[in-house]
Formats: sequence, structure tokens, C-alpha cells
Amino acid sequence: MKYEEIELVIPTSWNDITIRMYQQFVNINKKKYSNEEEKAVDLVCTLCNVTRDELSRFSYKDLKYIVERLYKVMESKMDKETLIKKVEFQGIKHGLIPNFSAISLGEFIDIENHCQDAHNNLHKLMYIMYRPIIKERGERYSIKEYMPDQFKEEDYLDFPILAALSSLTFFFNLGKQLKLALLKYSKREVDRKIIKLKKLRRSGVGIM
Repeated sequence: MKYEEIELVIPTSWNDITIRMYQQFVNINKKKYSNEEEKAVDLVCTLCNVTRDELSRFSYKDLKYIVERLYKVMESKMDKETLIKKVEFQGIKHGLIPNFSAISLGEFIDIENHCQDAHNNLHKLMYIMYRPIIKERGERYSIKEYMPDQFKEEDYLDFPILAALSSLTFFFNLGKQLKLALLKYSKREVDRKIIKLKKLRRSGVGIM
């Protein structure tokens, strides 16, 4: 009897873990299982991208070895403090927003909304925060303009978790200084629009 070969790639470090994998791993740890074997199967299927049917062809000894390797990776310390500004994603070089204090009002509002549930919205946050680099000179670079797109957001489920959590940690650590700057920015925008509206009213535009 000829058996079909099944290729199983075991992550060896946090660099191999995507947002999708990480989110599912967290959910697995929260879930209550009747036995450890069921949990082990879900863990391997999630982190090694195999189906239950494919995994059923492995021996129990192999499964145990794979699970041990996976837990070794997931229990290792993740460096979230070292900010990753540039990352290769889907064959394209992406860059983190170069200057958070100069982001647009739309970017700020979407980031703030997604941060209400940062774990489940992590891929949506990364779609905003990391975008293709369009110009680069040494350490300086500029990125593609932010254009909301729900379909492209889903692509970021395969974004590397290490870059994602490092940038999120950096963003949260900006704290009150950034928030104050953004609040001042939004107030200026509101004031500007009010002045524009008053001018339109004085000219009679838009008045019924």
C-alpha cells in the first residue's frame, strides 16, 4: 500500500508565527477540553497548518514530539520591546507608520476603534500601521497612503506576530503624549471646519 506523503512544517521560533496562528493559539488555551489529546490535535492543526484528517495518519509518538516542539516555541520569551520598523510581507517590503504624531484623523479613528478589541482586530491594526514602502533612502522611508479596505485587512491575518506585537507595544507606550497631540490635531480640524462653515454661511452658500 502506498501512503501519501504529508509535509508538516513545525515553527521553530516566534518569527514563524502569524497573527492568525497566535489568535487561534490564545483561543485554544482559553477553551476547555475533555482531554489533553484533543487540545494537542487543535494546537498542531493550528500552528502546523494541517487538517485533522492528515494528522490522524501520524503516530501518537510523532504527535507528542510535535506538541513538545510547539510548546517550546510558544512558551519561549517573545521580544516585544525591539520595534520592527520594516518587514517583508507577501513578497513586498512594508514599513511601520514613520511618524505616529503626524497620522491622519482617519488613521487615528480607525486605530482607536480597533484597539477596543486589539486581540481580535490585530490584523486590522497592522493593515493600518504597516503599509508597502514606496520610497526609501537609508533609514528614512515613506509608505503607501492609507485606504480602508476590509478585504485587504483579512490578508494581514498572515502578518508576522512578532512585528505586530512589537509595534502595538510601541504604540501603547507612546501614551499621553501622542494622545494629547492627536486630540490637539482633531481640535484644529474641528475649528478649521467651523471657520469654513461660517464663511460659507456669510457668502450664502448652503443656506435655504
